[in-house]
Amino acid sequence: MITERAETITHQPFNKWLHWLAISVAAMSVILIAAGALVTSTKSGDAIPDWPTSYGALIPSYLAGGVLFEWSHRVIAGFTALLVFALALALVFSSAPRWLKWMGILALLAIVAQAVLGGLRVLVVSHERVQEVALTVTKANHPDTLRILFAVAHATLAQIVLALTFAIALFTKPALEKVRSAGCEVQEVGGQKGETVLFRLNRLRYTTVALIALIFAQLILGAIMRHMEAGLIIPDFPTSFGKVVPPFGNLPFDPNNPTRMTYSEFAFKVAVNFAHRLNGFVIAIVIFVLFGIVKSLPFAQLKRLGKWLVSLVVLQVALGGLSVWTGLAVPVTIAHVAVGATLLGLSVLAFCQTFTQEKAKATA
Repeated sequence: MITERAETITHQPFNKWLHWLAISVAAMSVILIAAGALVTSTKSGDAIPDWPTSYGALIPSYLAGGVLFEWSHRVIAGFTALLVFALALALVFSSAPRWLKWMGILALLAIVAQAVLGGLRVLVVSHERVQEVALTVTKANHPDTLRILFAVAHATLAQIVLALTFAIALFTKPALEKVRSAGCEVQEVGGQKGETVLFRLNRLRYTTVALIALIFAQLILGAIMRHMEAGLIIPDFPTSFGKVVPPFGNLPFDPNNPTRMTYSEFAFKVAVNFAHRLNGFVIAIVIFVLFGIVKSLPFAQLKRLGKWLVSLVVLQVALGGLSVWTGLAVPVTIAHVAVGATLLGLSVLAFCQTFTQEKAKATA
């Protein structure tokens, strides 16, 4: 019986303040990613050459332009890290099950690692000794390769932190609200109808796993594209050099380009950009498939979540187009990154809402 599974969740009492702390951390994770997009979009990543200080101080004497953007990003990151620490500590000393406490600890470790990678991203460009050690350890042939490597790893960990905090926010809901959030209206769904619902719920679970993987890959592709400055390497949208698929055998390459980019570098950037577009198209299809499954389930919260996913993916595609049409206008780019992160968070919520009953039953 679905009702019986739902009732097992009520056996886990949670403090509502812990839940609101988790929501605050999840919201700050999205804001932090948007702040990172601001830094990248304005090319302010190297505006402050030292880390963890800023020109040798906590607050640089000059706060304007790129320095202001980069310093604000660091402040938001520090505040978010403190919130994650408070959340992990609160979970450890709460009545939460052990697996949830470990999620909090993992989020804390991830954000610490993210901060270190962010610092290395700065120092590998500005600090000769750090650059030398990094080149030796990674066997990279150029500092710019390290810059991109650390930047992408930094962005990837940001998405992991976001996914963990969204999941914690769901799992720390007060008992009655958690039952509702899992889509488990207090009603009897038994017999053949109950088995059909469980089958569709399992199918939804596999679909959300695929969606999370696709969005995560998309966010990594986006980070690579931004840090390689390949956002406008394909100048048109929705076509690519006027075609459905870029003419990789005959790309319009200018050998006298001012950046001294080689043809192979140009082709690689085009491939990354096009992969980002193609994967976005696949994500949109999967979300519409997910919405079709959700509509067949008797769970109001999941239906609302499905509508949000559909609305946001349509918005995200529009923002992707606007990014190209506006020449990567900063507000549009930030919105595009923030919506992408939110899509990942909501996909994690969708997965958790299909899994909460079994997890709660196992830990009751």
